[in-house]
Amino acid sequence: MELLIVNNTSPFVNDIVRIVNDLGISFKCKLYSEINIEELSSYRSIILSGRRNYNRATNVKNNKIIEYCNGSDLPLLGICYGAELINLFFGGSLIKLKNNIQGVVKITSINDNIFLPYKSSIHAYQSHRYAIYRLSSHLELLCSSTESKHEVFKHKERNIFGVQFHPEKSGIEGKSIINSFLKLAR
Repeated sequence: MELLIVNNTSPFVNDIVRIVNDLGISFKCKLYSEINIEELSSYRSIILSGRRNYNRATNVKNNKIIEYCNGSDLPLLGICYGAELINLFFGGSLIKLKNNIQGVVKITSINDNIFLPYKSSIHAYQSHRYAIYRLSSHLELLCSSTESKHEVFKHKERNIFGVQFHPEKSGIEGKSIINSFLKLAR
């Protein structure tokens, strides 16, 4: 059993692959359109990458993946777009920002979690034009920043997580976040 990295055409997907390789984790990276939902049971965990452009087919496929993970409790991590889509799937909402957020921001833990101890903080890279406006009632807020209130969240009953920022572009601290998620499936 291995990790599945869903490539949603993010310019940063190679950074996710590099980190997972560095961690020595067995994985497959597949373009969203190549994924067969019936084969998801052969994976130990899934990471949904960000995306470059809007594409309805990407949304449809990712929603099916989220639905599968929710029904099977397969660990899932959504990065940027992946996190936004998880929030939408569970009934939350998004807002289009007046200006794109791009650059490094300070993210602070507001609840103890697998990524960061309570009240600790890291600096992480952001690159997005949408943000979570209302977090779903099925999700618990874990970390916040001045740029985005809903930086990190977890499903209240499942191993489903979302990060608004890009851990794959956030140095050693970002690598640690991806590793912490992957420990769930080991």
